[in-house]
Amino acid sequence: MAAADSLFDDLASQILAAGGKIGPSELHGFICGLLSSGARPDKSRWQKELVEFLDLEAIPADLQRDAVALADDSLKALSDTEFSFQPLLSGSEDLAEKGQSLCLWCEGFLHGFGVGKYSRDLLPTSSEALKDLTEIAQLDAQQMENSKEQEAQLFEVQEYVRVAALNIFVECNGPGGDGGTLPADGGHTVH
Repeated sequence: MAAADSLFDDLASQILAAGGKIGPSELHGFICGLLSSGARPDKSRWQKELVEFLDLEAIPADLQRDAVALADDSLKALSDTEFSFQPLLSGSEDLAEKGQSLCLWCEGFLHGFGVGKYSRDLLPTSSEALKDLTEIAQLDAQQMENSKEQEAQLFEVQEYVRVAALNIFVECNGPGGDGGTLPADGGHTVH
């Protein structure tokens, strides 16, 4: 967990220094949503997607390098048969901050999945999971109190999000899925 906290803090610092408007959780969610849609952008497309998502004129080399590494690691974790994937969330002890981090991760995932433009019919389980992620993204985590009960509830929701993301990835990238290839023209248009 310490490695995830360090990665979260490093990305937060890099994004802030670059003038980005989002945080590490939302960035990771975006990357995972894009990957779950079947998109496998090349280096130049990653740069384009990241610049647009972070709302920057250009992306610093260190941030691009770390975001591409995060994408590679995320693809490996999502593809892992041991189901080791974990959303990148704040390691804060404050439940409201942790909850907000989870909401932003879901928002990023939905955005990335939309940008990836999954072109086939979704299975009912993935469709339902996307609806649930939409509801979670809209929760007001600031109302959470630091109690054992709310901590347990947040853990359950976090685990649901983790499994939902894995499920969407598997259903959209397995047999009959997009197969992870981009069209020869370099992919989809963002807007």
